[in-house]
Amino acid sequence: PDAVRRTVAPFLWSRGVTRIDELFVSHADLDHFNGIPELLKRFPVGRVTLTPTFADKSSPGVEAALAAFERHKVATRIAVTGDRFEAGSVSFDVLHPPAERLDGNENTRSLVLLVRSGPHTVLLTGDLEGAGQAKAVERQVPPVDVMLAPHHGAKSAHLPLPSLMAAWAKPKLVISSQRPGPTDHLTRAYAGATVWDTPTAGAVTVRCHTTGVIAEAFRTGEVLVVRRGK
Repeated sequence: PDAVRRTVAPFLWSRGVTRIDELFVSHADLDHFNGIPELLKRFPVGRVTLTPTFADKSSPGVEAALAAFERHKVATRIAVTGDRFEAGSVSFDVLHPPAERLDGNENTRSLVLLVRSGPHTVLLTGDLEGAGQAKAVERQVPPVDVMLAPHHGAKSAHLPLPSLMAAWAKPKLVISSQRPGPTDHLTRAYAGATVWDTPTAGAVTVRCHTTGVIAEAFRTGEVLVVRRGK
């Protein structure tokens, strides 16, 4: 919650954002949604998209989030494999989780979104690992421009090599939102791709442009243009 107060809200305001059309929650692990009540105090939110098992997890955090949705009169919907949502020229294909409940923890049932803007693609993977990865890769996807490394770049989500996710998505840029720590396993897992970790790069902003996907690293100031086939 403090990160929403100190960082997320001021950043959005600095970009002129005064309302949020939709919020996608990857799964019911606290580190992926515990800023929501503070966010709802500061921004009107049009809708929140959840996984089928979000409300099933017995935890004070889930109860607080659900209560906040009701208190602020925010509509919610459930996303399952095969759904497609559209917002202007941008589309969101839901690749995971399936409607039927998968065994395992919440990471196994993380929301996986393929975001398309024109010819450009960004793959958001939440904390997907284990049986969830095996299920998700049953659906074919085009090679993606940018991919969020699953489970904060954890070895458990990428080993053994070769990485199942790397072979499936063939990303050009991989962003690992993680704590400070080694990333050599990610470089090996995504051989041929550029890997940025947030302790080094800082926050990463991704924009789609006619020349390709432009990624900017806040901390290092590096700018990378991702072009397919190059």
